[in-house]
Amino acid sequence: MLIWKEQNHDAVRTLAQLQERLSLNPDDLSALDDVLHLFQMKITPYYLNLIDPNDPDDPLRKMAVPDVRELHIKEGEMDDPIGDTNHALHNHPEKAITHRYPDRVLLHVTPQCGGYCRFCFRRRIVGRKECCPKPEELQKALDYIQRNNTIHEVILTGGDPLTLEDAQILSILNSIKKIGHIRTIRIHTRMPAWNPFRLTDDLVQILKEARPLWLVTHFNHAREVTETAVQHLSKCLDAGIPILNQSVLLKGINDSLETQQDLGWALIRPGIKPYYLHHVDLAKGISHFRVEIEDGLKLLKTMRGKMPGYAIPHYMFDIPGGYGKVPLEYQYLQKTREGHTVAETPFGGRIDLDEDSGRTGG
Repeated sequence: MLIWKEQNHDAVRTLAQLQERLSLNPDDLSALDDVLHLFQMKITPYYLNLIDPNDPDDPLRKMAVPDVRELHIKEGEMDDPIGDTNHALHNHPEKAITHRYPDRVLLHVTPQCGGYCRFCFRRRIVGRKECCPKPEELQKALDYIQRNNTIHEVILTGGDPLTLEDAQILSILNSIKKIGHIRTIRIHTRMPAWNPFRLTDDLVQILKEARPLWLVTHFNHAREVTETAVQHLSKCLDAGIPILNQSVLLKGINDSLETQQDLGWALIRPGIKPYYLHHVDLAKGISHFRVEIEDGLKLLKTMRGKMPGYAIPHYMFDIPGGYGKVPLEYQYLQKTREGHTVAETPFGGRIDLDEDSGRTGG
């Protein structure tokens, strides 16, 4: 059996299995069982080995291990926070399609993942076989893409597209490549974090032949960017497949300058571009991960000037209900009462751009 399949087969899915590897508070077991009835758990042996079993605050543990706070569903939290299935906006013309922007579509190919993140915005469907698109539903989605020649990019999502078998991935990619108006393909995956062994030589060859294709990984912490993960991702880079990374800003996990610097350097060293840093969506039961937008903006501001520009991701907010993503940005240019334009430097100085001297203020 291939290593990636062994990892998938041996993944921890029950509390009894988890207790064999990590210490759990006995007082929490009943509540954790309730959590798992709502939101599934899956942790590969590879990822479990990255967790410090003696540290209850280990950031990787927080991302993978269920928490009783997931039962605290707050007002305003939603099953579908980003509006994947918002029919009122005509975002969901076919079961396996989300068409939010004119020139690109999401193609939902599977609800399965390499592991189940505790902060997932699609936690209502991940791991649920009943949410898996049938072959005829995938074909209807491909037919929809074929009919709409304004679509130039197809983004494979899920779940995680790389949980599919090679033959399934090849079939989907070949079907997309036959559509003349498609210019690029994107695959969003967290498998390099959960189960990097999935990037076999055979799969990399399939992805190479589907170029132009972009791989978008999902690392949230530098400790996830292991030598093993880099080794497997390097095969993609060597095959001419560019790699972007998107992460989520998570309270107590990566919401400090130090953790963001460490992650940025861990990514750019092997040639992976930090792309998006997502504000946590309003999914049910994940409020304990949520960072205030103002704090996120301050964090991004502190990164400026302390990291290479290409190592700083865009801080993104997905407007609840399916209205699209917008960047959240600190404004470095401001107007004074006198009508002057003032620029703030990355180090806190202020330059009056309308004064000949260009003096720096405090």
